[in-house]
Amino acid sequence: GLKLRIGIFSIKHSSKKPFLEETHEEFTKSLIDYVGGAFAFSQEFLRLLFEHHGQTALADGAGKKGTLIFTGTLGALRTNAQFAAYGAGRSSVRMLAQSLAKEYSALGVHVVHTIANGAIKDEDGEDQRRGKTMSAEAVGKTYLWLSEQGPELWTHELDLRPAQEKF
Repeated sequence: GLKLRIGIFSIKHSSKKPFLEETHEEFTKSLIDYVGGAFAFSQEFLRLLFEHHGQTALADGAGKKGTLIFTGTLGALRTNAQFAAYGAGRSSVRMLAQSLAKEYSALGVHVVHTIANGAIKDEDGEDQRRGKTMSAEAVGKTYLWLSEQGPELWTHELDLRPAQEKF
């Protein structure tokens, strides 16, 4: 049967509110939903990946087992006013990806954090051809390329943006 090779954590999550109007409950719910979701997804992915491919290390002759990709945003690197919960969540998932990469790379698990700077649309229209928005197909092709990388060279973090996105 088929064996797991790739997992992609990519959910739309945004929270904008003046800091003094945001409650502790709203702030922590945002973190639980987004960071907790990434945590749970990662554990399930790794458990199933190791069930399918074992846990033998690359140094002991095993090959690459699979790729775990997190779709992040620029909020993982810097955030704006009124985006406290959003920035905290996005940067936390970036750190989770970094921690997992350091823990599991030697076991043949390629962990990637992408920074999608701009909208991703499931379209192939004028905005995509002119570089105003990313197409889902282009992102998918990039993720496929990442999943095909061998252990001799792994990308950990990759910035994705359409040509006209300001950064």
